[in-house]
Amino acid sequence: MLNSDVISDIQSYGIDIKNRELYLHGYVANTDDDPGVDYKMAATFYKNIRLLDSISHDPIIIHMHSIGGNWNDGMAIYDAICLSQSYVTIIAYGQAESMSSIVLQAADKRVMMPNSYFMCHFGSSGYSGNYLDVQKAATFEKRITDNMLEIYTEVCLKGKYFKEQYTEPTHEKVKNYLKRKFKEGDWYLDANESVYYGFSDLVLNTRKFNSINSLK
Repeated sequence: MLNSDVISDIQSYGIDIKNRELYLHGYVANTDDDPGVDYKMAATFYKNIRLLDSISHDPIIIHMHSIGGNWNDGMAIYDAICLSQSYVTIIAYGQAESMSSIVLQAADKRVMMPNSYFMCHFGSSGYSGNYLDVQKAATFEKRITDNMLEIYTEVCLKGKYFKEQYTEPTHEKVKNYLKRKFKEGDWYLDANESVYYGFSDLVLNTRKFNSINSLK
């Protein structure tokens, strides 16, 4: 049975130290806004994963349920996962959408729950200020887009779809395909489709699933 301190750590800080499990979810504030990837989530997460790494390099499981959110905060989480010396598994519940679909790619093993979905897109920005400010923002936005496409392209090169589509899938072919898809708008995939395209590794069969430790 979990004691009150463990329950408090999970509920308040998103960490179960004993079982080496982390929880990535939005913080519901007193607003009507949807919770997503933000500074508070990122700051809590990278302290948590560094703590687990300092204890040992045993595998870590991250339970993620996120609609996406801020690019910079999302990449702080992404980099923290990549920096970890532990084998990291992310399990996506509900959705891996927008920024959280990129965070998913940092894991050594990417798991989708059977009723979850994956969504990726170019993202959106609201520019404001004078002409020079808008121009600088647009330049930075292009760099973000290029970075995002590189992350997606690298994982999709291993996807079954692209191996079937092209005799020899190349970085350029896959990247151009993704650009075309994103220009059409938000790209939604169910759990099995996300595996097919290379965005995730497996769909968890909840009927045959015995223990979370089997994913480590």
